[in-house]
Amino acid sequence: MSASLILHAILFVFAGDYTVFIQRFRSNQWLFLLLAFWGLHALSLLWSSDLNEGWNALRVRISLVSLPLLYIGTLSFKRQQIITYTKVLMLAIVVVIGLNVVHYGVLIQNNLALDIRQLSWFGSHIRFGILVAFSGILAFNLWKNKCLSTLWLVAYLTLIGMYTLYSQTLSAYLGALFVLLVIAYDVIRSTRFSREIGFGVIVLTSVMGALVIKGIATPNPTCGTFASTEDAITAWALRSNLPLDRLDRKGQRLSRTAERYLCAKNESLTARSIKKLSQQDVVNIENGFASEHSVQGGLWSRIEELKFELNEAKDPNGHSLLQRIEYWKTAWAVINDHPLLGVGIGDIDREMENKYNETGSALKPENRRRSHNMYLTTWMGIGVFGVVLMLWGIGYLGWIGVKEHHPVLIAFCAIIFATMCLEDSLETQAGASFVGFFIAILCGQAGRTAWTTKNY
Repeated sequence: MSASLILHAILFVFAGDYTVFIQRFRSNQWLFLLLAFWGLHALSLLWSSDLNEGWNALRVRISLVSLPLLYIGTLSFKRQQIITYTKVLMLAIVVVIGLNVVHYGVLIQNNLALDIRQLSWFGSHIRFGILVAFSGILAFNLWKNKCLSTLWLVAYLTLIGMYTLYSQTLSAYLGALFVLLVIAYDVIRSTRFSREIGFGVIVLTSVMGALVIKGIATPNPTCGTFASTEDAITAWALRSNLPLDRLDRKGQRLSRTAERYLCAKNESLTARSIKKLSQQDVVNIENGFASEHSVQGGLWSRIEELKFELNEAKDPNGHSLLQRIEYWKTAWAVINDHPLLGVGIGDIDREMENKYNETGSALKPENRRRSHNMYLTTWMGIGVFGVVLMLWGIGYLGWIGVKEHHPVLIAFCAIIFATMCLEDSLETQAGASFVGFFIAILCGQAGRTAWTTKNY
């Protein structure tokens, strides 16, 4: 927990109003689900052999429970406070976006940008991307309550939309999609032909999604290999100090990166084509980029990388999607061995590593990680009951959002549900604090009154 949260807890212990706290706790019964979820993690220490790792995992997850308990039990949310805090958050996001873009631009100019994750200068690239996407519904809520002009709303949504597209973060793409769908739902439901328009939006979204999936699943024209490997190695040695038969700076086969780069330029795979490359092209290949536009990032670069991973890549190492598939397969194998109670929160890493070795995984040791799927990680750690509690909690809060016409809460639940399929969202302090903080300010009765103006 942060120092400020610890101080808040200490002040409550010595000067808090326990009567009010108990009343609020009882009126927000979903808090029992949250406590049961954390308590099941604590209970799993009984069948964990690595207690140090287990305690560390519990410590990380404390924010998930302590933030809602302290905020809902001790703070009185006011509408004007919510408006002010939202504007401050949006301003902070704009500032961080600006600093990130400038910093990454400097890296590009100095040929130091090897991975799009370097775009996030101050923390987790994925977590910030999700926050940026989620902030779109916060801006919409301000506009809806006449606290933000239409011009500023459009400007803000345009900025975060461009940044999200550029960031190449799949979780952020999903977050932005759900934000747009919730905004569309909120606008459409008050119109005269809401059902017809809503049906049209669903059809349009489905068609666009199908086209994107088809585009990713359709292989690019086959990119062959160098006509003469020896001639290519000799020609490349005159242009670069990195041997062509070694790895590029991303850990990929340099020869294959060069072949893909030349294919993207519609050049023949010959020594002559290597000689024609500019010095910037050579640096791009050394840095592991398979085309000129992939250097600059963006949605198209991400789509091209996914197409390559799904249709051409054989080695999962260095490819985020293929590595995730390996994580999921290994996690599921662990779950099959311990389906009911899991392995205990302290033994997830050990059991994953054992299973990697047992199955002869193609992943290199440095790429062997947890499942990158919070549902699988939870099932591995505390068993099937933990997954049921988690899904029940997300579904229940989402149902409250729909019932009370709380678009921010609807978007939050949808984003959390979807991104947990791709990330271990509660495995880091930043992730647990993100979820715990927004649960605290969005889900309590006082908070919901401030967000929706509905009185309890």
